[in-house]
Amino acid sequence: MTGPRIVALGDSITLGIGDGVQRSNGDVGWAAHTAAALGASSFANLAANGVRARDMLASQVPRALAERPDVVLLTVGGNDVLRGDFSPLEVELALGEAVDRLERPGRRILTVSLDRIGLFDLAPRRIADAMARRVGEVNAAIARAVAHTDVEVIDGATLLASLGRHAWHIDRIHPSPLGHRALARAAATMLVDDWACRAAVPDPPAPPGRAAVAAWLAVNGLPWAVKRSRDLIPQVTMVVARELRDERRATRGPLDGRAQASDA
Repeated sequence: MTGPRIVALGDSITLGIGDGVQRSNGDVGWAAHTAAALGASSFANLAANGVRARDMLASQVPRALAERPDVVLLTVGGNDVLRGDFSPLEVELALGEAVDRLERPGRRILTVSLDRIGLFDLAPRRIADAMARRVGEVNAAIARAVAHTDVEVIDGATLLASLGRHAWHIDRIHPSPLGHRALARAAATMLVDDWACRAAVPDPPAPPGRAAVAAWLAVNGLPWAVKRSRDLIPQVTMVVARELRDERRATRGPLDGRAQASDA
């Protein structure tokens, strides 16, 4: 029996970012490890950095359909969380349409719900709480999008939380090699009813040394921080400011509003 044809879609998590300190081209990461474990007869990783739900639907789903896969693996929603025009409804609708187009009898589709983004746990409490709420809203959107389908969801938050801090890559945004492999084992276990595991998911490599970490931060981490200082940080600040404004309005209540109007 030949192995399944597997296609991977979505963002940098599917691409394999975090599975080591090298640049990833889709040849590492949880989707690649799952494909290797199942002895895939073909594996196409169509994921890309920065992809949002609407991007996946527009650019990746048509290419995935052309591959006629037996298994589709995807992660999406994390980049939507990190944008100023974040819309859980948009994530729900885009993912729902993607699933509707991808579903076929006998085809297995697996996705992953998001864990809270560890990087923001280092930020002030209001920022951390605001971003955690966004992650919760995306996970709810994912759940709604797949509620009446055969899509299977790996509980990323529970799985990665069980590994502790070692589940995170240096950037505290992506899973570490340990985290990627845990996701791959969960996926392979779900798929074993249809496709026998032909190889074990390998153990993670030893953690990178200080020199490798420093090199990664210089080549990848610093440029990312500079870029995000121009877009993400102002957007997060706007989110928190908007929430503070809404809280003040809720605290004042309608009576205070009428009183202010009469004073004017």
